Amino acid sequence: AHFGAERTYDFFFDNFGLNSYDGAGAIINSFVHYDNNYVNAFWDGTQMTYGDGDSFNYSPLTSIEIVGHEITHAVTMHSAGLAYAYESGALNESFSDIFGATIRFLNTPSTATWYIGDQIVIAGGTGIPFRNMSDPNQFSCADTYGGRFWNYGDIVHFDSGVQNFWYYLLTTGGSGTNDIGNSYTVSGIGLDDAAAIAFRNLHVYLTPNSTFSDARFYA
Repeated sequence: AHFGAERTYDFFFDNFGLNSYDGAGAIINSFVHYDNNYVNAFWDGTQMTYGDGDSFNYSPLTSIEIVGHEITHAVTMHSAGLAYAYESGALNESFSDIFGATIRFLNTPSTATWYIGDQIVIAGGTGIPFRNMSDPNQFSCADTYGGRFWNYGDIVHFDSGVQNFWYYLLTTGGSGTNDIGNSYTVSGIGLDDAAAIAFRNLHVYLTPNSTFSDARFYA
């Protein structure tokens, strides 16, 4: 948890001059060993809290992309303040996935993937990663606005796949036809520039009730 917090702090400071999640040097407190068999982690508005997993399917939820994800919720609270419901909530979750994955790629490029949570899956169990930014549909997340899995189940997590897939394409490039019949061809611009666009969108343009349309326009 401390390693992930260090690397997350360094990422935002070194790339964007952001001094901790509030821009004013806030102390990042990380609490571990929360509850029993707790397969989750969260930012509660003042601190980070991490469960130990269940010891069968999941190990402690302190992999670098999960720590980066949770601390980015704090960054979001102190910037766009995206309300945690509907489209703004899905954007909130997506920005956390975006920067959690980016921090992972920058720190462990040889082993990094576009999965969120794959590092805590225990071999031999039945656990699976939480999300796949390169193929959101794999875990019932939408990759197209109004397409397959749109508003399915846990909206803030599942609809987050729309912007997650945007970020994946923006970074790496790709082509195909989306769920509503639109063809696309994207030339990837690389991780550094993609992250800069995402950060400026979150920190300068978006507001608490922003929608996917807003995120698209300002990006």
